[in-house]
Amino acid sequence: MRDFLQQWSVLIAALLVVLSIIYTRSTIQTHIGGVNDRLSTLEKNIESIRNALEGDQGMAARIATLDLRVNEKLQNLIAQKDNDLERNAQDTFQELKNTVDTIFTMTQRIEFVEEMLLDMQASIESIRKQQNKETP
Repeated sequence: MRDFLQQWSVLIAALLVVLSIIYTRSTIQTHIGGVNDRLSTLEKNIESIRNALEGDQGMAARIATLDLRVNEKLQNLIAQKDNDLERNAQDTFQELKNTVDTIFTMTQRIEFVEEMLLDMQASIESIRKQQNKETP
């Protein structure tokens, strides 16, 4: 019985870890997708502005200023994306650590219950043996 419970506790632990990883990966992918969409839109707008102003020499200074601003915004978005990814990775690691701690605690509880059941089984066997000795 103990072997059976130990085998299941390992499988449950593995399942919980896999579910935690899948959930965390999905959250990170959703967040990255949103940032990538924002960057794509910004790049399309820049290209559209460049195409519209191409050939207009009087606008060169404005374009250069706009290009600097857009590049600065782009760099800020990239930095924000990197910070968000790092924060998500830290959150994911903490969630995974919490899951592992929970699995460890549950495994200890299962082992405690197993020991109690084995002790109870031994006590029952002892009582039965004693009753068989008393019965002629």
